[in-house]
Amino acid sequence: MEDRFNTRVNELFPTIVLIGDMPDCEPLNQALKEVIAQNRAQSGGIERSNTLGWHSTTDMMAWGGEAAQALGRRACILCDPHTVELSSPDERRFGWVAEMWANVSPPGASNQMHAHPGALWSVVYYVDTGYEGDGADQGGELVLHDPRFPMNRMYTPDIVAKRTDGKPEENVKGIRPRNGMIVAFPSWLKHSVRPYQGARERISIAINLMVGPGEPGR
Repeated sequence: MEDRFNTRVNELFPTIVLIGDMPDCEPLNQALKEVIAQNRAQSGGIERSNTLGWHSTTDMMAWGGEAAQALGRRACILCDPHTVELSSPDERRFGWVAEMWANVSPPGASNQMHAHPGALWSVVYYVDTGYEGDGADQGGELVLHDPRFPMNRMYTPDIVAKRTDGKPEENVKGIRPRNGMIVAFPSWLKHSVRPYQGARERISIAINLMVGPGEPGR
């Protein structure tokens, strides 16, 4: 159909999701595996959104040693360029306080949909996905949920808006992890993990970044 209106499509209010790969991750991953195994042997863990699996206490920045400290610093470095203080855009006046915990997920484990109140950024880091190959048929994807859902689908579930790339708008986005992948998203964004069916236990780490005193990236 001819566009008689000279239409310009504006996609407003994007949700920023950062996805990257940790450089030189193998030594860091090995060190993280060791401290997580030591803590797991001493602690029964806690229950949060996890179904099955082991969820450590949230003070990994304290018990995880230099490996945890290094990962926390890198999470801050990842989120720093994508954060601005509106009252002082040219002079940085805040730093970061990091809360961190480990997850060890056996086959069948999953995480229910939830958000992380009390933080600005939430970060997931994959130490060992447990996959054989690319994991295409082994589940365990991180799922990000459209914060407008279900309101944007209640009226006509089978009729949705078309994006500028021609594809229909989505209400969930699955991200298949890989070793060394790091993902950051706003802490208010609801997320879950699909049931994992890999051959080995999966090891991942979650981090909440709260605004606090100190130097940027610390």
